Amino acid sequence: MNIEFFRLINNLANKNAFLDKIMIFFSKDVPYIFMAVTALVFIIGVIKKNEEFRKVSMSTFIITVINLMLSFIIGSVYYVDRPFVHNKVNFLVPHVKDASFPSDHAVGTMSIALGLGKYNRILGIIMTILSIIVGFSRVYVGNHYPLDVISAYAMVFITSYLYKLVLKNRVEGLYTKLEKLLISKVGFYKTEDENILN
Repeated sequence: MNIEFFRLINNLANKNAFLDKIMIFFSKDVPYIFMAVTALVFIIGVIKKNEEFRKVSMSTFIITVINLMLSFIIGSVYYVDRPFVHNKVNFLVPHVKDASFPSDHAVGTMSIALGLGKYNRILGIIMTILSIIVGFSRVYVGNHYPLDVISAYAMVFITSYLYKLVLKNRVEGLYTKLEKLLISKVGFYKTEDENILN
């Protein structure tokens, strides 16, 4: 079933040059845009002196790193070759022959989408949709099986829920303490009624 769905999607490649370019863009470049948006939210938090924005971006970074580490561990324990290793595929984006399962691109982008959804619900929805397109594009260009992407999303939803339940408040609390310590070292302070950067 996995290979059949892979063929269904991957066979769309090399039919339309414009669509190929769009899928290559999503596959290669859009994940960097996700990282840039995360950094931008932090920068906005600094400029607007909004501690919540800074905590959201930092928390998003942490859960993304956790999920990518889990993805690496899963790929090492349950190794699956890339589709192009044993099959003839429409191979639009060159890739090393490392673990295919689960998809790091799907893991990273969905982790960021769910994390930043706390900053802005509409942004979260838009980034979730874009992440799904990224996942689709990874199959389209011949780098992943559909199950690699679907499993990645399932993992992220589970770990993000557990992170929010168990670790999120602790991580954000630790970040706030570290930020206060850093700011105090460079001559800033915070009273009960003032923002950290005032």
